[in-house]
Amino acid sequence: MKLIRKKSLSKTKKSALKPKKQFDLNEFRRSFESLDSENYGSWPLPVKVTVIGLIITFIAALSWALPISSKIDEINAAESQQQTLLDSYREKESRARHLKAYQAQVVQMETEFNTLLDQLPKDTRVSELVEGINMTGVGSNIRFQDISVEPEIENEFFIEQPIRIAALGEYHQFGSFISGLAALPRIITMHDFEVSNPQPTLDVLPELNLVLQTKTYRSKEAAPEGDEAAATDTNANAGGN
Repeated sequence: MKLIRKKSLSKTKKSALKPKKQFDLNEFRRSFESLDSENYGSWPLPVKVTVIGLIITFIAALSWALPISSKIDEINAAESQQQTLLDSYREKESRARHLKAYQAQVVQMETEFNTLLDQLPKDTRVSELVEGINMTGVGSNIRFQDISVEPEIENEFFIEQPIRIAALGEYHQFGSFISGLAALPRIITMHDFEVSNPQPTLDVLPELNLVLQTKTYRSKEAAPEGDEAAATDTNANAGGN
């Protein structure tokens, strides 16, 4: 009995000391060549593990390629759209921020413009204006050839009344006359003018010919009254000075 136990113990020690079998790639490859497709249970364990791993990898690849990849495309498209919307929002926000300042400037300009419009007379009163021009010319010692009231020009917010003036005089007399026009209570602007010497001479100080285009203005709120007839009479009187 002791001998049998010693032999069994020696065999156990030998089996324990026996080295483990290493993985052989060629043997693993040959195991695939000898597989029985009708008897899966007889396949070696490494082959089974490898096949199961390949199946899992294939299923995972299909799961990513079909639904997950489409979701990734949707996410990328949503991120791109989000960036576009953010850029659009920043641009509109910048416009809105400057729009408030612009609207404030527009309101201020409208207020100032309406104030200027309120200062314009509601009627033309051409006769009074022509009389003022005539008196200013007389005070400046110039001789009128013509004071012509031309047809009105209607603008969007006001009406222009052009008045053409032709007179004879000297340089300093014309300067005094222009200063007198600027001092009249009505708003008068001076535009095209022409100064000519009809009789050039060096013996005496020449008498010059002045042609001046002026304009006065009135509001569009009221129609002009019958000033044209009175202006015609005044023109006739002014032309005789």
